[in-house]
Amino acid sequence: MKKISLILTMSLMASLAACATPPDRIKPSASDGQPCSPADMKRLNQLSEQQGKMARNDALGVFIIGLPVGSMGQKDHKQEIAKLKGRCGG
Repeated sequence: MKKISLILTMSLMASLAACATPPDRIKPSASDGQPCSPADMKRLNQLSEQQGKMARNDALGVFIIGLPVGSMGQKDHKQEIAKLKGRCGG
């Protein structure tokens, strides 16, 4: 019984590690020196919205079936969000 419990716990932890990072937890990366344009701000808002939905779907999927379903079919935008936050001061 302890072995099954340990396996389930490790599986859950692995699933949670694969979840998308909510956009408010993504730290800005170093600025590349380019100014923030209105297109950059628009892109940051769009990606943050998509990333937020993906993170919520991951949390729900892990809770219900144990799999991060949001990340399974969508691209994680963490790197681009960090870059845009660094550029635009977000």
